[in-house]
Amino acid sequence: MSNNLVTTSFALWATRITHKLAAQPFSKRYVLLLIALSSSFFYLSWCAAWLGGLLCVAIVPMLGIMKLITIAPKKTRFCLSSILLTLFLWNTIALWWVYNAACLEGFFVATCGNALFLFFPWCFYYYMRKWGGLYVGYIGLVTSWLTLEHAHLSWEGWELTFPGLNLGNGLAALPKWIQWYEYTGILGGSLWVLVLNVLVYHLLFEQAHPALRKGCLAWLLLPLSISLIIYYTYQEKGVDVEAVVVQPNFDNYTEKDYGSPSFVPYRCQIDRLLTLSKEQLTPATSLVVWPESAIDRPLEEAWVRDYRLMEPIYQFLEAYAALHLITGASSFRVYGPTKATKTAQLRKQGYIDHFNSIFHLNIGRPTDIYHKVKRLPGGEFIPYFYILPESIHNWIKQMIHDIGGGLTPCLAKGDGAKIFTIHKQLKVAPIICYELLYGAFVGSSVQKGAHLFAVVTNDGWWGNTPVYQQFFQYSRLLAIAHRRSVMRAANTGISGFINQRGETIAATNQLEMAAMRAIVQANHQMTFYSLYGDYIGHIASWACLLLFCIVCIKRRQQKRKPHCNANQTNCPTAH
Repeated sequence: MSNNLVTTSFALWATRITHKLAAQPFSKRYVLLLIALSSSFFYLSWCAAWLGGLLCVAIVPMLGIMKLITIAPKKTRFCLSSILLTLFLWNTIALWWVYNAACLEGFFVATCGNALFLFFPWCFYYYMRKWGGLYVGYIGLVTSWLTLEHAHLSWEGWELTFPGLNLGNGLAALPKWIQWYEYTGILGGSLWVLVLNVLVYHLLFEQAHPALRKGCLAWLLLPLSISLIIYYTYQEKGVDVEAVVVQPNFDNYTEKDYGSPSFVPYRCQIDRLLTLSKEQLTPATSLVVWPESAIDRPLEEAWVRDYRLMEPIYQFLEAYAALHLITGASSFRVYGPTKATKTAQLRKQGYIDHFNSIFHLNIGRPTDIYHKVKRLPGGEFIPYFYILPESIHNWIKQMIHDIGGGLTPCLAKGDGAKIFTIHKQLKVAPIICYELLYGAFVGSSVQKGAHLFAVVTNDGWWGNTPVYQQFFQYSRLLAIAHRRSVMRAANTGISGFINQRGETIAATNQLEMAAMRAIVQANHQMTFYSLYGDYIGHIASWACLLLFCIVCIKRRQQKRKPHCNANQTNCPTAH
């Protein structure tokens, strides 16, 4: 925590220097300095996760660029272009790892598309400040930014969802700072970061009231103080559960690729998973968790138990009758001659849907299956595929066919959050990879009774990049927001266990073959956030809409006012 405070203090010093430079006449070099500062702060916050505190000042230089519009209105287009460039640089340096699994075009679409989305709040800020004044502009920026993040998280019908760079996620590696997420979720962190940036900017670049300094300090320290108190007083809740997570470490491009000369046969993949599992089992073990696509051969869901590939797994479960296995799998469902869903594809056996799934297997129960709901845009489905013309279909397929590990971009969507019932006092929420970014969606499984989270993922597509650490840190957010322990199984890492305070109980190294056992607590109590979800996003969306309507109405009224002659005695300007 002290390192973050020192780094943030340095960032404040840097922004103070830019404040002194701001007194100079308009200079493109000054704008480039602001772009470099903001991009650097964002880079360090995301790619060096322990420096997430820099987000508290990362937006200040961008607000400094927008201030130049009031000084030199003729440079409006240049300043707005500079904001867009800053956002593009942020996305490029934070998402460069996407290129490892995507073609260049897919990476370009991801970075440019998200930069354009983030540019909308700045356009809104520009017009709100122009039409309603500085403080109205501040409110416009904060509410519109939160509205965009809320759209990525919760809006039904919004398929271009990409919540990975939501500001609240940038604090994931600092659990001592964000214990209050159990009341607000990550949008609370985004609100804190945005308001703090506005306050710091106003202190440095505008004529601020002396009392604002105390207000800024309070806004910074009060949430941190509350968080520290919660962190050091919180007691783990629930019954003890012994679980094992397995990390088989198969290379996605060679060992798991059916067409590769180095392909490891499916049966051998299962054998490795079973061997690693047995090494960690004890008579008290209740759960074993395997990673995403651990059973990589597509299985027809109606006949899972009849596949010869599954025989060793059921023999293993017969030997440990009380054991429950939660495993990632590739599955499909056959509908016959009827196109039952929009995603169904015609094959020899009829229309079928492919799913990214999780199986819950126990020798005394039928197979329970969860289908991934929050699919990866581009990698697992093409957004708005069915309203696009056929020519666009083919072009998009060709451009992004490799992203997400070569998955077909037509995977079907699950019906909603689900829980696996181990027994009356233990229910587990299955979560697949990308879904861990959607706190309110995961919260719906808590409302259904989930006591533990099982996160299965396969981050090996991205190579030796920061994504391993980033997605492991994001798992902390779920643990804190819902006060649920997390069991995380990743094909190539990082696998491990996270407790209800967001602390790492145990973790593997990336790119190693390993299995790990730990005792976690199954909590039955729900947090405020579990109950009410992203309410901050709902409030921000309505506030943004209301602000826009009020400003537009007032601006229209001002335009309708007749211009009077100053020489007329009844004209206010004459007095």
